[in-house]
Amino acid sequence: MRKKRFISANSEDDFSLQRAKEMLIELRERVAWLEGEVFSITSHQFFPAPPKRMGRRPKIETQVLLNRRNRLTTWLEQNWPNLSIALRRARNSSQALAGLIAAKEGVPGALQPPFYHQLERHEAALWQFLRSGRYHGNPRNLAAAMAGLPELSWKRSFDICSKHPHKGGLALQAYWDYMRRNFPDRLRELAEVRTPEQVKMILARSRTNDPIYLHLKEHPDEALEWLKAGKPSLLGL
Repeated sequence: MRKKRFISANSEDDFSLQRAKEMLIELRERVAWLEGEVFSITSHQFFPAPPKRMGRRPKIETQVLLNRRNRLTTWLEQNWPNLSIALRRARNSSQALAGLIAAKEGVPGALQPPFYHQLERHEAALWQFLRSGRYHGNPRNLAAAMAGLPELSWKRSFDICSKHPHKGGLALQAYWDYMRRNFPDRLRELAEVRTPEQVKMILARSRTNDPIYLHLKEHPDEALEWLKAGKPSLLGL
């Protein structure tokens, strides 16, 4: 019969200490695992992720600016027959402002940007733009520059809008002035004709990919009426 192993007091102490160390290691491993499980679920409650570093927030979102520009363009073009003359004749900022105020009283706009509602506040910016060399008598350029006020300077507003050209169709009231600025010879010739056949003959004299010109060319029956709708009624033209 095998004799039982004799364990001395000292060896028993050694065994207990070793086992305790092993158990402690196991316990630490379990605690670490539990902490990992719990932390993965609740960490966002106690330790929220740091906010993302972002660039400088724009004073006005680009799409908001473009929407303003589009609405202002529509209103300007609807008033363009006489407003264009008033702005060309203006010799100072007060006269330019008076032209816009008169247009506002004649054909009010809907859902317009701050510039429309605070014309007097932006008189200086308006005059600076008209004298800057970027206007070119174009209502869409004017809308692009004024749409961002007061959050942006007229220069910044113009630059941003220029990167995103307005693709909407031209208002009927703006056709006459568009032809005056871009195709003055054809406009003078069209003033002398009365029939769609004559309109086709005259418009065929210019080879161009200009979309407005091509639109007139494709609609000779309506072209004269469209031009008539935009002819200024102010005297002295």
